[in-house]
Amino acid sequence: MSHDHLTAAHAALKQAQWPEAKAHFESALKEDDGPEAHDGLGIALWWLNEVSASHQHRAQAYLGCKASGDLRRAALIAAWLAREQVFLRANVSAMKGWFARAERLLNEESAPCVESGWLALYRASMMSPPAELETTALQSIDLARRFNDPGLEALALAFGGLARVALGRVEDGMAFIDEAMTAVTGGEVGSFMITSEVFCATLSACELAGDLVRTDHWCEAARAFADRYHCPFLSAYCRTTYGGLLTATGRWGEAEAELMEAIRVFESGHQALRVHAVLRLADLRACQGRLEEAEILLSGYEDHGGAVLPMARLHLARDESELARAVLEQALRPVSASAPTLDHAPLLRLLVDVHLSLGNLDAARRTADELAALAGGAHSDLLLAQADLAQGQVKRFAGEADSAQCFLSALDRLRQYEQSLVAGRAKLEMARVLKDSDRPGAVTWARAALACFDRIGAARDSDEAAALLREMGAVGRVGARTTAALTQREEEVLALLARGLSNREIAERLVISAKTAEHHVSQILSKLGLRSRAEAAAYAQRESTKTDK
Repeated sequence: MSHDHLTAAHAALKQAQWPEAKAHFESALKEDDGPEAHDGLGIALWWLNEVSASHQHRAQAYLGCKASGDLRRAALIAAWLAREQVFLRANVSAMKGWFARAERLLNEESAPCVESGWLALYRASMMSPPAELETTALQSIDLARRFNDPGLEALALAFGGLARVALGRVEDGMAFIDEAMTAVTGGEVGSFMITSEVFCATLSACELAGDLVRTDHWCEAARAFADRYHCPFLSAYCRTTYGGLLTATGRWGEAEAELMEAIRVFESGHQALRVHAVLRLADLRACQGRLEEAEILLSGYEDHGGAVLPMARLHLARDESELARAVLEQALRPVSASAPTLDHAPLLRLLVDVHLSLGNLDAARRTADELAALAGGAHSDLLLAQADLAQGQVKRFAGEADSAQCFLSALDRLRQYEQSLVAGRAKLEMARVLKDSDRPGAVTWARAALACFDRIGAARDSDEAAALLREMGAVGRVGARTTAALTQREEEVLALLARGLSNREIAERLVISAKTAEHHVSQILSKLGLRSRAEAAAYAQRESTKTDK
């Protein structure tokens, strides 16, 4: 009878019927407490986002395999559990412990085996810098082909491609990525779990390279896969990546929705990965000028690598340029002895602004040159435009006559992303270049920048553009800054905000959850282009006074 349940359970796994697989494995366990049923149940539970229970059953499977002498299978499960310790609770010590157990078991095997390739790849993906990850990936590819393991080959290609992209060898890296994606989408890889991991590595590589078109394409494919096979992990990861894409292209309302949904999904599953979506939302908030919200989101994550960019952006916005410089240089210092990788490009871009705010022209020029070298290897229009913008800012600060060419070059590269923050900044810089020599031209550029900033909800940048227009004696914004009409519920929340109620008090008054109230407040600030609850309250009071009159 147990055999029948196991047969039905494995058939359900192959069809991605996770609830059915779970039920059959549970029935099998009632008759035989064996490692096969525990392992299968753990896999089914993982797909159902019951992550803690998944780990418990796969740990039981590890013990059962080890006790029965199936050391290779036990080592493979241990290597998988190692990475999951970080994804669930950021437990690095537990991760290292599980990797050590896997290695010890494989050391007892006398003959080479494919599981050693899995262990090496899993460990390198979590602990190795890009150059070492590439080396390990190449070794795993050779081992996978030797033992005819298409799953290991596809994942090694994906991680190897990601490593090459990080090192700035984008074309070589994308060749590996495309081959990995062809393998999983073409049906060569039978494991849905490996397919989802290849998607994750692909999305990371595309985003790192600044390849927005490719990122958009693969995000769409990944979301379709996640929906079809009910994969919360990939869905949340994809939403986090897509939120970054939408932020870069100026679609900030959509970016906010994607990131908040990713946070919600990670909260009920791989909780430690939630931080990545939270920190991206913090960076978006800092870009929007919603500094208090950004600070709240960053609280408790000041030591996280992903917090560097939003923290520095927050310091710069508050005229704390020395703090911004310290945060960025501390993050970049470990790579000072070697060439920076592509994940440092956003930090270098912001560091140029920081140096210029401090009057450090030579440091700004060196940083801009580093960014240009990185962008040149990536062949990404977005990264090249950011490098052009940085070079132009340095030249304008130094009084060099050819700064306008840099800004025009940036805008030419951004034809597909005209509503992005980078495009708006380039237009504003053009206005500054022409302010003393061509006032009508400067006004035109400044108004274009203002329209861009207002449209995406970049409040501080909008104020900067409006101030430049006033300085030139020109009319900037006409009427209230709004990006969309408030819903009836948002109007109710705004009225309660004006009365000084907290999110919890608003939630109680409207019989909604505190999280829902928080979401409504965020939407109101975004739509009205406001930076704080105090500004929202003042806005509501002004509008109420107008109505009364």
